[in-house]
Amino acid sequence: MHRILSLFLIVPLGWAFCPPVYGESFLTHQTEHFTLTYTAQDKRIVDRLLPEIEEIRGKIIADTGKDFRGKTAVLIAPTIESFRKLQAGNGEIPLWAAGVAYPESNLIILRSPFSVKAGHPDPVEIFAHELTHVAIGRALPGKKVPFWLGEGLAMYESREWDFSRTAVLIRAVLTDTLIPLSRLTTDFPSERDRAELAYAESFLFVSFLINHIGRNAFHRFILDYSDHGDSEGALRRATGLSSLELEHEWLAYLKLRISWFPVLTSATALWFVATIIFITGYMRKRKQGLVTLRRWEEEEGPVHGSKEQ
Repeated sequence: MHRILSLFLIVPLGWAFCPPVYGESFLTHQTEHFTLTYTAQDKRIVDRLLPEIEEIRGKIIADTGKDFRGKTAVLIAPTIESFRKLQAGNGEIPLWAAGVAYPESNLIILRSPFSVKAGHPDPVEIFAHELTHVAIGRALPGKKVPFWLGEGLAMYESREWDFSRTAVLIRAVLTDTLIPLSRLTTDFPSERDRAELAYAESFLFVSFLINHIGRNAFHRFILDYSDHGDSEGALRRATGLSSLELEHEWLAYLKLRISWFPVLTSATALWFVATIIFITGYMRKRKQGLVTLRRWEEEEGPVHGSKEQ
C-alpha cells in the first residue's frame, strides 16, 4: 500500500493517466497547497471545494500550531470500482467509507458523491475531516496519534456534530457510563453505541482543550508530544493540570456544553429526554439498516444490469 501511494506522490499526475485501469479521463487542478485529480462528473464537487480548501487548511494549521511541507494530493474516485482499486492491498477501506487519508504520503482519497446511491455526503465536510488526519499525522511524524486526538480533532475541524451525539452524551451522563478519557487513547470500543460515545467524547475533549484550556496550550501539547511521545505527560506539561484534574474540568465543561443538562433534574425532563433518546436510537438503527442494505448491494454489484448511481 505504502509503495503504491508513494508512486502517486512522486508522479502526482500518474493517477490521472490510467485510463486502462479506470476507463476515465481525468482532470487536474492546482492550488497553493493541493493537487486535485478528478473526472468531469465531479467538476462541480471540485468547484465547491476550491473556494474553501485553503481556508480549511489554514484553520487546521492554526489549531494544531504546526504546518507541513508539500502539496496534498486529493484524488476523487469516480466509481465504486475505482475506489476499490485505489484501496487495494493491506488495510483495505470499506466501500461505504466516503474518504481516507494517508498522512505519510500526504494523500487524501475521496469517493465521488455520485457513486453513492443515497444520502450524498457533504464533500467539504469529508475533505476537512480527512485533511485533519493528514495534518495531525504530519505534525506527529513517527508517533501513534491518540484516538481521541485524531478523531476528535477531525470531527472538530469538519464541524461534525448533531443532535444524535448530544443524545448519546446525555444518556451516558445520566447513566454514569461515560468512557474514561484514558481509555480513548489506544483504541475505541467495538460496540456501535459505545463507539458513538467515544467519538462524541473525543470531539468535546478536543473542543475543551482548544476553547477552554486555550489554543496556545493545545499547541504546546502537540509540540511536546511530537518531541517526547508521551501524550499524558505532554497534556500535563501543556495544561499544568494532572490527568485527574484535567478530566474533572472536562466533565464540568461537557455538562455545560449539553444545553439541556441544567434542566435534567425533574422526572418530566428525564422522561422527555428518555423519549428523545429512544427516537434517536430508532432512527440511527433504521439508518444503519439502510446503510447495510446499500453496502450489500454495492458488494454484490448492480442488480439486473442496472448502473451504479
